[in-house]
Amino acid sequence: MEVKCIICGRKEIITKVHKDYRKLARNQTVFTCEICREKIKFEANKLQKKSR
Repeated sequence: MEVKCIICGRKEIITKVHKDYRKLARNQTVFTCEICREKIKFEANKLQKKSR
């Protein structure tokens, strides 16, 4: 199945072994690529460290 990252627009092919395959097949969730997920985690951690 081809999916598109909602943040950067990158297209990826995912298979049935992907953790979100079922949700995406039912069209009940949005997809974010691994690169965008890592950027979000990094920024969240940076903000948490700043607020301490």
